[in-house]
Amino acid sequence: MTHTLPPWGIGRMAPYESTPAVPAATVLIDPGTQVAVIVDDMGRTVELGKHGTSTSGVTPTQTSPGDGAGPGGSTDSDTTESYDQDESD
Repeated sequence: MTHTLPPWGIGRMAPYESTPAVPAATVLIDPGTQVAVIVDDMGRTVELGKHGTSTSGVTPTQTSPGDGAGPGGSTDSDTTESYDQDESD
């Protein structure tokens, strides 16, 4: 008779820890500014903190084979990524 061992991770399992309830929040659009506003269940505006913006771009580069005088040759290509981020508080 063959005895099958349980998976090694079974001994590490445990129930999830209890977590506090998070009050509900709703996203609304301010009709005057057309900006999203987050409000709690009491109708108060919730501040989610400041964040910056960033831009990113990928610039492809490629070489062509030879000088065009003859067939063949090898090609090479790669990409360069640029990244710029604003300061955030």
